[in-house]
Amino acid sequence: MERPPLALARLARLLGLRKRQGQRSYRMVITLAASLTAEVRRAICQSESWSDFRAYLQQLGPRDRLGVLAQGLALRENSPNLDGYRSLARLCQQGYFDTVLVSGIDVLLERAFSSQDVNPERLCQLVLGRESEVYLKEKLKEHTHGHEVLLLKLFGSLEAGVLLPSFPDLLEFSYPLREILEWELNEDLIVVGSPTQEEAVLRLLSATSRSSIYYVVPEAPAEDDRLLRLIEARHRDSAPFLICGIYGQPATFFAALEALLSSRQPLEVQVTEVQMPRSSLLATAESAGESNASSPSAALSLEGRASLQPRLRADVLLVTVTEVEAQAVLALFPQAERYYVDQKTYYRLGEVGGTSLLMVQSEMGQGGAGGSLLTVSEGIRHLGPRAVIMVGIAFGLKPGEQRIGDILVARQILAYELQAVVAREGQRSVRLRGDRVTASPLLLDRFRSGKKSWKGQSVHFGLMLSGEKLINDREYRDQLQALEPEAIGGEMEGAGLCAAAQHYKVDWILVKAIADWADGFKQEREEQRQRKAANNAARFTLHVLAQGGLATDWSAARG
Repeated sequence: MERPPLALARLARLLGLRKRQGQRSYRMVITLAASLTAEVRRAICQSESWSDFRAYLQQLGPRDRLGVLAQGLALRENSPNLDGYRSLARLCQQGYFDTVLVSGIDVLLERAFSSQDVNPERLCQLVLGRESEVYLKEKLKEHTHGHEVLLLKLFGSLEAGVLLPSFPDLLEFSYPLREILEWELNEDLIVVGSPTQEEAVLRLLSATSRSSIYYVVPEAPAEDDRLLRLIEARHRDSAPFLICGIYGQPATFFAALEALLSSRQPLEVQVTEVQMPRSSLLATAESAGESNASSPSAALSLEGRASLQPRLRADVLLVTVTEVEAQAVLALFPQAERYYVDQKTYYRLGEVGGTSLLMVQSEMGQGGAGGSLLTVSEGIRHLGPRAVIMVGIAFGLKPGEQRIGDILVARQILAYELQAVVAREGQRSVRLRGDRVTASPLLLDRFRSGKKSWKGQSVHFGLMLSGEKLINDREYRDQLQALEPEAIGGEMEGAGLCAAAQHYKVDWILVKAIADWADGFKQEREEQRQRKAANNAARFTLHVLAQGGLATDWSAARG
C-alpha cells in the first residue's frame, strides 16, 4: 500500500499530542455517503443516483424502508470494513476520540464497539428520533465534562429500528439541539465522507472559526465542494487538511490512523515534514500564489475587475447592518465571493432553492450616505433583484411572550419618528403619523409556509417599529409601546428598506431576531445575545429560501 499522506501523518501526531497533554479530542462526523456508497445504492435501487435512491425509498412504507436498507447495507459488513471500524472503536476506547456523530444508519460501528468489549458505562449511544432533542442536548452538555464515548446517530439506527421520516433527504436540528451542536462542531473536527446530505451540519460550521477541519474522502472534492470552500475560508490552503485516495476510504483511514498512533516512532513523519528547505517552501508558496491568482475563482475576488460588474445579478438581495449580522449570513456561505460596485461591496452567496442570492451591508439607521434607504436603493438599481430581505437583530417588546433569539417577521413596518405632538389644556399628547406599510404578500406567504417546517426558535409575525434611535431605555420603550400596543419589536433600518423597495416596486420583507428588550440592560451578555439572534434570523431566512417557493413563482412569472 502507498505511504500515508502527510495530512494523515500530521493528524495522527496531533491526536497523540492531545492525548498525552490531556486535552479534549477532535470531534468526528461520519457522513451518510460513507455508508450509503454507490455500490450500496445500486444494490438497493439498481442505480447509483441519489435522486433515484430517494425516489425509490419514498415509494416504501417505514418498515419496508428499514428492510431494504438493512439488506443493502449488509454488503458493507465484510471483514475489511468491520476491521476498520474496530480500529475506530479501539481508538475511542483508548481516549483518542470521545464524540462521534454518525449520519449512516448501519450497525458497523455498534458491532465494532461490541466486539471490543467496551465497558457499557463508557459508551453512550444516542439515536435522534428515539431520544428527544431536548434530552440529546442535555446529554451533550453533560458529556463535555465527562469521560465517556458519545455515539450520536443523526438519521436513526437499524439496530434501534428507528429511521427519521425525512431520510435521506433533509436533516434538520431544532433549537435546543442545534445550539449545543454548533458549539461542538466548531471545535477541531474530522469529517469522514462527503457531507452532501448533511446540509444542516454544514450550516452550523462557521467560516470565521480558526479550528481545524480534516476532510477524509475517497476522491478529491470538486472546487465547489462546500466543505472544501469552508476549509479554505478558515485556512486559505485546504491541502494540509485533505486525506484522499485509498486512505480516504473510511475503513482504511481508521486502520491507518490506529497504526500510526500505535507506532513506536511517531516522530519520523514530523522530521520529514519540517526539514524541507526554507527556499523550497517559499518557492512552493509563490508557485501556489501564482496559480491561484490566475484561476477563474481567484480572479473573480480581486479588486478592480470592473468589466465583470455589469453581469452581477441576483433574484434576492439580503441586507445586513452590523458586523455580527453580516458574519451570521457569510458563515452559511463559505464560498461567498466579493464584488465592488461603486461605493458598495456585494457578496455573491450562490443559489438556494433555485434562487440566486447576493448580500450587502448597510450602515446603521435609514438616513445618511450609507444608511438603509440609499443602500437598498443602490442595490436595486445595480443588481435588479426581485426581492430584498433585511436580516438581522432587533429589540423585543413582549418579554412575557417572547425570548431572546425569537425571530420577528415584519407583517407591517411603522416609522415612529413621524409624530404629532400636541399640547391641550396643559396636557401634551403624542400620536404617530406614519403609515403602516405592509410587506410583500408573496414573501409573507412564503415565510409563513416556511415557519410550519421550521424547528428552531419561535417565529412571530406582526407590526415592527422603525426609527433612527438606538433605544436602551425602558421608559422611552414603554412610551413607544403605548403608542402602538400591537407592535412586536423595533429596529432602525426597516423604514428605509420599505421606502426604497416600494419606490422601485420590488418585493420586500424584514426578518430580525430579538437580541435585547431596549430596557437599559442591552450590555448584559450583549455579544452572545446578538450572535444568537443574528444566527437565528439568518438560518430561518435560508430555511425559507431552501423551500423553493420563490423560484417557482418567479419562473412562472418569467414564462
